Amino acid sequence: MDTKQLSLMFRLAETLHFGKAAEIENIAQSGLSNQISKLEHELGFRVFERTNRRVSLSAAGEQFIDQAHLMMGRLESTIAECRAIAEQNRHIFTVGFFGDAAGELTHSIFTRFRQANPEIRLIVKELTMTNQVKSLISGIVDAAFMRLPVDDARLEYEIMFDEPRVAAVPASHPLASSRYLSIGQLLDKPFAVAGEGAPSDWASYWALRSELVEPCHVGAFVKSIPESLAAIAYQGAFDTYPLSAARIFQHPGVCYIPLQDATRSELALVTVKGNRSPAVLALKECVRKSLKEDISCLAGAHRR
Repeated sequence: MDTKQLSLMFRLAETLHFGKAAEIENIAQSGLSNQISKLEHELGFRVFERTNRRVSLSAAGEQFIDQAHLMMGRLESTIAECRAIAEQNRHIFTVGFFGDAAGELTHSIFTRFRQANPEIRLIVKELTMTNQVKSLISGIVDAAFMRLPVDDARLEYEIMFDEPRVAAVPASHPLASSRYLSIGQLLDKPFAVAGEGAPSDWASYWALRSELVEPCHVGAFVKSIPESLAAIAYQGAFDTYPLSAARIFQHPGVCYIPLQDATRSELALVTVKGNRSPAVLALKECVRKSLKEDISCLAGAHRR
């Protein structure tokens, strides 16, 4: 068994509903069912009792879930302690980013960090829509610049700034000539939607699914900005971007139109909860100084 299977089992034990658990975990219901069945086969007993109308924990399942929660808590604590020891020994600090990272402010932050911390080897790693949270939790990166909303109790968020969102529209579509757009004009359009593995609230936010009663029309599943741009330009999909990303990612087949009534995009510096390593604290200090002194390089952004 692996920790992903256990995580899915914990979610099903919480909801006792395959459909709800699959939606929260942003996985197909059939995929969730297969993972649960594989784990039960490996364990040698049923964790869940299933009927046509309900799902419930078996007696053995209740005991297993309780003990597995304790085991995972101990494992995460041990990993955090060992990670801190390893960090002290190697002085390597990996920062993840997706898309435009912190926009034009990124250069200021990393330059400050390198100048102030010459003893730390900074490694910068590009992340995708689907592996941002996983990369932090697994220790692939020590910190990440991440667009919200992401709601994971294992993480800590230091919101840096917010900025307007724009609609990314196929250049060949009649709406591409609009001066402004509203959310209502986009609700019936096919969207480039973050693929399986992306936080469900994050994927919904960018595809405007939080504005819909029914699921949005999916034009394409994507995991990166280039894939999103290609889906917009060549498959007729739509998307929303933060304003800074629209400045950085230009494409001849994509037009960026201001969204008058969309909530502003928040960017946060994200770490695993409780990570107080010297490198993390140093990066946070560099972020604060750059926000104070260089926020003007981000047109339309408000420091938080």
